[in-house]
Amino acid sequence: MDNVDLKLLKMLVEDAHTPLRKLGREVGLSTSGVRRRIKKLEKNGVIKKYAAIIDPKKYGYGVTAFISVDADSRELGELTKSLSHRHEVCELHRTTGGHDLMIKVKVKDVDALNKFVDDHIRCFDSVKRVRTTLAMETIKETLANL
Repeated sequence: MDNVDLKLLKMLVEDAHTPLRKLGREVGLSTSGVRRRIKKLEKNGVIKKYAAIIDPKKYGYGVTAFISVDADSRELGELTKSLSHRHEVCELHRTTGGHDLMIKVKVKDVDALNKFVDDHIRCFDSVKRVRTTLAMETIKETLANL
């Protein structure tokens, strides 16, 4: 990957609908050259997929929370498998340090957050401790920093 690929990635992250001709003008390549580069980035797994980024508040999901979970590591697989299928879960990470899991969720309100924690986390016998932190304001949120 070179500087041209990085420039293309940055522009695609900002707007995946940017026409190839415009991308080419910005990086100094022909339309076909840009197409080849993008296809190569897709083939190599650098670009995993294209997706719409929606505003969760517009469809009623106004609360963002970070949940740290301490659990019996021998039974973590069942919990992570269950959580990975929940639509409220935006991010799910196994972590080092003080917690086994860090989960970012978006829910409608605090009542929905409490229900989510009780019904989908605390219900597992392997869970020892749950800590929840509410985001008061989102200053920056990106999928990739280029």
